[in-house]
Amino acid sequence: MSQLSKRLHKKIWSVHNWVGLYAGVVIAILSLTGVVALFKFEIDEALNPSLYKVPIENQKVDLNPIIDSLNHVYGIENFGILGIPQQEGKSWTVNYFVRKSQFDVKDWQIFLNPYNGKIVGLRDYYSSSGFFIRNLHVRLYEGFFGRQIVGLAGLALLLSTITGFWIYGRFMKKQLFASIRAKNLRVKMADYHKLIGVTTLVFNLMIAITGTWLGLQRFLQPAIAGGRPGLYKNDKPPISKEEDAAYTIDYHKAYEKARAIFPELKIKSLTPSTNGNRTIEVRGDVVRTAFERNAFRLLLDKKNLEEIYRYDVRSASLGDKAFYIQESMHFGDWGGIWLKILYAFFGVTSGFLALTGFVVYLKRTEKKRKEHPKFVELKPLLWRWTIGITAAVALLAILNTLYGVVIPTVIIVVSLYSSIVFLLLRALFLFARRKWQKRKMSIN
Repeated sequence: MSQLSKRLHKKIWSVHNWVGLYAGVVIAILSLTGVVALFKFEIDEALNPSLYKVPIENQKVDLNPIIDSLNHVYGIENFGILGIPQQEGKSWTVNYFVRKSQFDVKDWQIFLNPYNGKIVGLRDYYSSSGFFIRNLHVRLYEGFFGRQIVGLAGLALLLSTITGFWIYGRFMKKQLFASIRAKNLRVKMADYHKLIGVTTLVFNLMIAITGTWLGLQRFLQPAIAGGRPGLYKNDKPPISKEEDAAYTIDYHKAYEKARAIFPELKIKSLTPSTNGNRTIEVRGDVVRTAFERNAFRLLLDKKNLEEIYRYDVRSASLGDKAFYIQESMHFGDWGGIWLKILYAFFGVTSGFLALTGFVVYLKRTEKKRKEHPKFVELKPLLWRWTIGITAAVALLAILNTLYGVVIPTVIIVVSLYSSIVFLLLRALFLFARRKWQKRKMSIN
């Protein structure tokens, strides 16, 4: 290896080392929460069977009067979606987003029995396990820049994966593939780190690329793709907002008409417009396609239920297809439960990569760290981190269940940014002190 190659190799190793060290904990948390997020719908339904499951009967009742009465209670302007189940024996859901103040925000979710019209249950979706799982993974439960932090962690995983393969791909040629040396803990963990990194290369690249896009979408999308593709635009609404909100809708007829117009569409939701467009947006999936949930759209006219607009991703541009494949590739939504299980296995190995890298670093620097008065041995240090992170997540889950999204978000934001400010001030103080000491020594 030439001197230039050695210097390049050393630089790449340094990048891999520091990126993994500073982003490793976040990547580990995201990998494990991502594994849970794969099954957030299944978990939510398993924890709340009385909300989702209803006895199957021969006939269904007209839910329109019940929805109209709910509109009077919660306000038609707050109407979110009418959720349509894909199986018999499941509740229909109606969502209302109600914001009374900055600190009083609710997403009311009402569960309806389609066979007798009774309200099965009501909850604030922001207090549900499904929301908590997704919010923790997608935003690290931080409401301001959490999604961007996750995107940067995805970028760190991408950089770490590429540099790791550059370093260890060549190294693995020097020893038998899958051989794990038992010389000591550091060597053993290093071999596991290399083996897992190489064998999960494709998966980690896919997760890193899609995770970076989804996390930094707020900044990347306007620059690359402009607005969100497939949205219906009407510069001249046919009626006023007030007339639109007051329009009487037969949701059952709208559902049947949508099925007749677009038979391949597995309808997941209906949403009436309140902006004057006089439309009902029908959203859902088409089987044997790998696009994100509810990417397909059909707009019906409230007046006569005629088709106004259709967005079929299958016939869209290559750029649109690339846009709508990101989330499904990231969460494995397109291949059923067995694909999710496969994703879960690889997701765990991604977290193990961060853990083994952390152990290797701690063992490599152990001799130097022992000189520090606050030195902690490896095993108790790992237990501290594990217990601390687990306790923090458990506390967030309890607060989320009891108070919804606002209070735990405020706690996270205040504690996170207070910690960042403290660490920055501490770093500046230590830097200034070192400079002063050097200057003092040079004078003497």
